[in-house]
Amino acid sequence: MRRRLTAALAATAAGVALAAAPAAAHVQVRPAEAAPGDPVLWTVLVPNEQDVATTRVELAIPDGVLPFAYEPLPGWTRRVTKNPDQSTRSVVWTGRLEPEEVLSTQFLATTPDAEGSISWKAIQTYADGKKVRWIGGPDTEEPAAVTQITASAPRENAGGEAAAAEATPAGAAEQEQEQEDEGGDGLAIAALAVGLLALVVSGVALLRARGRRG
Repeated sequence: MRRRLTAALAATAAGVALAAAPAAAHVQVRPAEAAPGDPVLWTVLVPNEQDVATTRVELAIPDGVLPFAYEPLPGWTRRVTKNPDQSTRSVVWTGRLEPEEVLSTQFLATTPDAEGSISWKAIQTYADGKKVRWIGGPDTEEPAAVTQITASAPRENAGGEAAAAEATPAGAAEQEQEQEDEGGDGLAIAALAVGLLALVVSGVALLRARGRRG
């Protein structure tokens, strides 16, 4: 009886401890799904789970992702590192994020043309020198954020580049149609003028013929 009671108390204590433990948060990059070759507005979320401030966040940019604009982040400096081919290798934010605070920033970047998953590996550095490497798989204690590139995802067209490109042919087509309509109206007016002129000439010739007979 005592053994059963002891086991029950132990199980209860373990359950309470598990319920009381805070859920582990990690560096997130959203959205979780995006369309291929699409300019997307990305959001980076960095929670501070330690008792000291976060002072540096480095985000590796996946192959095929092309950043082109960043949100200003007051109190933080931003440094972009490049690969030999001048593509973006990583973005490093340096500042101070106090315990129980969360950093949120956004940037615009075009997704890869091919479908598949991309991994956002990040390193979070604290004021005491500790580093947490969010580079593992989904089932690890320090997972990297993952985005699925799929054609079924809605297109964002963040930044409007594609919209401008798509609007140009349509506008040109409308302009061309207007020019065609204007050209058609001009031809109709010219034909009417020629017809009137021919009628006048015919009338004059008829009057002259009658005058000769008279």
